[in-house]
Amino acid sequence: MKVNGAFVAIIIALMAVMILFQLNAPAHFKWDDMSQSCNSKQPLGCYVMDSVLRASVPQGYEVCGYDIDKYLGQKSRRGGHTFLFLNNHTDFIEAHDVDLLKLIQEGNNVVIAADYVDYNDYQRDIGEILGFSYQAIDNLYMDYFSKATLSDRSLYDTISWHSDGLFNRSTYLTSSAFCTKALDLSVSFRVLATLNKAQKMHTGYYGYYYRHESVVAGVRDYGKGKVVVMSMPLLFTNYGILNDTIRPLVLRLLSECGNKPVVRYDPSHYSQATRSNQASESPLRYLLANRPLRWAFYLALATLVAFVVFSARRRQRVIPVIKPPVNHMMDFVKRIGGIYYKRHDNVDLLSKRYATFSNDLRVKAMIDIDNYDYLDDELQALSHRTGIPIDQIKQHIHDVQEATGTTWISDRRLQQLIDVMNDIMHRINI
Repeated sequence: MKVNGAFVAIIIALMAVMILFQLNAPAHFKWDDMSQSCNSKQPLGCYVMDSVLRASVPQGYEVCGYDIDKYLGQKSRRGGHTFLFLNNHTDFIEAHDVDLLKLIQEGNNVVIAADYVDYNDYQRDIGEILGFSYQAIDNLYMDYFSKATLSDRSLYDTISWHSDGLFNRSTYLTSSAFCTKALDLSVSFRVLATLNKAQKMHTGYYGYYYRHESVVAGVRDYGKGKVVVMSMPLLFTNYGILNDTIRPLVLRLLSECGNKPVVRYDPSHYSQATRSNQASESPLRYLLANRPLRWAFYLALATLVAFVVFSARRRQRVIPVIKPPVNHMMDFVKRIGGIYYKRHDNVDLLSKRYATFSNDLRVKAMIDIDNYDYLDDELQALSHRTGIPIDQIKQHIHDVQEATGTTWISDRRLQQLIDVMNDIMHRINI
């Protein structure tokens, strides 16, 4: 027996491609991961957003994960910075232990993208001093967020950007799942964007809401700096920066703070080296990271290769000679023809041929020549199908039907009548 080398090579090559694909396959999306971490490549993480903004912001973009005072001590304070704070569904100050008032008074700009205010005295003081607070406008929270929510066009709202010195008025469509909170701003703020919800009843945990226009972004000067507040923090995510509709809105919000380097404060940030060396979460990586699972995988792979090698052997088998089945149709036709020839019963033979002829016309051409109530109409239809004049058709059919009722027909007359029926069938082409 010989081993089919080409077959073995193809199987091994396919297995190698499968292994490489698994090693480089990304992890499944986790829509419930809303940490907005710089290390998260999930749709609602910030890994891609940080990479895009790092290459897009003219004055520079960084992610800071340690004390801001220490960060500013390492940087030149000339011109200040724009600090971006993101927070979703948690107490803002508890997640960001930062003195915002001090930052702004020193000439830095602050962008606050949050949607939740807890019962924190310091937080309320910050909100009261700066003049903003949040209010619920929808119950479609991101806790129930999924890809299906984004594809539902009935759950889309319109964000209207108000005209200012930088940009003209414009509108953006975004999912209602991003727009669950609105801003209540003091007169010191200039409204940047409003949310236009459809005027219809909406059922939620807190009763019924009439959807209306709400403020979702505003800006004001405070001390030497500037404050930008917005109530849709999940727009600043991988999904938002890759969405062609949301991305311009994100860039417009950052542009409100002028030409200053942007620093996003992220407590989960460690270092670029740690982030780049982070292991993939693919299933094969998990198997190879555990010694028992790794050896089980290697053993299964070796078993599969051995099975392919031994199963690829070409087996030599004797192919038996199979005789084709004998066609007895001609013997049957000869036997029936011999019986009719010996009996010389031309009337019976004509009757069987006429029965076959009338049945073929009825089934295949939808013409019933045995229907004497509408015989003229049937013959007229037969004349149209064959092109034979109606009078001639009537004569042919009459001759055949009359001959089947006689007791004797000559061989010559039998041949003539059968030729007439064959000619009609040939003309109809059935």
